[in-house]
Amino acid sequence: MSWSLPIGILRSYACGLCTLSSPLAGPLSWRDTYQTEATKRSLLRTSAMHIAVFGASGFVGRNLLDELGGTDHHVLACDIEPIDHDADNVEYRDVNITDEEAVEDAVSDVDAVAHLAAHPLPASTDDPKLNAEINVVGTLNILDAAREHDIEKVFFSSASSLVGEVETVPVPEDHPASPQSPYGVAKHAVEEYLDVYNQLYDLDYLVFRFFNVYGPYQYPDSGALVPVVLSRLARDEGVFVTGDGQQTRDFIYVRDITAFIVDGLEGDVTNEVVNMGRGTDTAILDAIHEMAEVVGVEPEIDRKPERPDEIDDFYADTSKCERLFGHAPETEFRNGLERTFEWLQEDADL
Repeated sequence: MSWSLPIGILRSYACGLCTLSSPLAGPLSWRDTYQTEATKRSLLRTSAMHIAVFGASGFVGRNLLDELGGTDHHVLACDIEPIDHDADNVEYRDVNITDEEAVEDAVSDVDAVAHLAAHPLPASTDDPKLNAEINVVGTLNILDAAREHDIEKVFFSSASSLVGEVETVPVPEDHPASPQSPYGVAKHAVEEYLDVYNQLYDLDYLVFRFFNVYGPYQYPDSGALVPVVLSRLARDEGVFVTGDGQQTRDFIYVRDITAFIVDGLEGDVTNEVVNMGRGTDTAILDAIHEMAEVVGVEPEIDRKPERPDEIDDFYADTSKCERLFGHAPETEFRNGLERTFEWLQEDADL
């Protein structure tokens, strides 16, 4: 499988991400591209909102703040980890979502909520109870505050891992759920809670099920494939694949997701669960070779036995996303990798 980098003298678009280039100035950096997109979105917007972002210091949260920074929205960035964002419209607040009073105070003066806070999947198997306290009870704190204060819409970041054993590919939103981790169980439970809160309390919601997300602010110590492989290749270290490496995944660039989140908060799509992947299957081995080309090295790949629980093929059916939003995420894998590697070199001390 191969990918091509969109090239344009004047302008190219990738899921709403506008990249300007010229023969004199060259292409914009990953950071300048986002600022250009924020300006474009601000010009198209008709009204400003107050938005509370829970999990604002996390991987997707930081990217969402960059997406919203410089727009006419006021953003309350809520997290237990301090964040110093230079946009004038972003205000940080120390909020633990398990603290009911702190959550209600944060939600009391906003129009919409973006809920990205979560106890991660790997840690969920070590402490399922803590995972439930954060991912389920913490979320219920947000939902109760939202219905109490007549919030217009709650966005929730769900995960494709709730699918569990794959029966059909590409994977549609109505695929049977059989989660195989406490994390997946919690994500599935929250999706059900959102539906119930809508029926009982008329609380509108929007759920995106993230597939294999990568991009800036995802550090190598996260254990995610893309930053781990890019960082090891940059240090001239070997990488490994299990089995023959032909297992496929759906890699989606994080800024595609954050653009859709803002569209979802601003738009009329409500009470839907939507896959957030590119709908493209990429073999793990092909992904490693593509990353090696971006770094400019020949990869040293070790092969290990295939894991018994390994999923062979897993990628999103994006037809619902296309129907509701008019298009699916579009950033090509190669393009997203180049932006991610540029960020790793600048901000992750590669």
